[in-house]
Amino acid sequence: MTEGVLQLCKFALVGCINTFIDWAVYFAIFRLFPGESILFYSVAKGFSYLCGIVNSFLLNRCWTFKTPSGEEGSRFLKFTLVNAVGLGINSASIYALLCLNTTHFLALFLTTTITFAFNFTLSKLWVFRKGEVAAKITRG
Repeated sequence: MTEGVLQLCKFALVGCINTFIDWAVYFAIFRLFPGESILFYSVAKGFSYLCGIVNSFLLNRCWTFKTPSGEEGSRFLKFTLVNAVGLGINSASIYALLCLNTTHFLALFLTTTITFAFNFTLSKLWVFRKGEVAAKITRG
């Protein structure tokens, strides 16, 4: 298996773990604080999603892309930006596909595929690019 295919598989597995963490944190908050407002649960969902992003960053940096330490703050900011744009692409894609009368399942599948490809590509080529840190270390 080539390195790129292995990274793709690891990235997908990390995504599944992140979803589990996101949902687990959200439902834990829901269980600990029952009967709160919809606004409270919207904020809780934002927090749980952030927990998934932090986990995703750590696992992808250390396991998927095996990026050397250095400039974690900058990388995390890039990673968060990629995920925010990915969320926008996800929302816009499902809207556009449903407006084109695509079945809901197919729209969901295509949207997930598009967002996954976007997130993986930018994570690999921009966020966790190894050459960038290596070049700065040798220059510096």
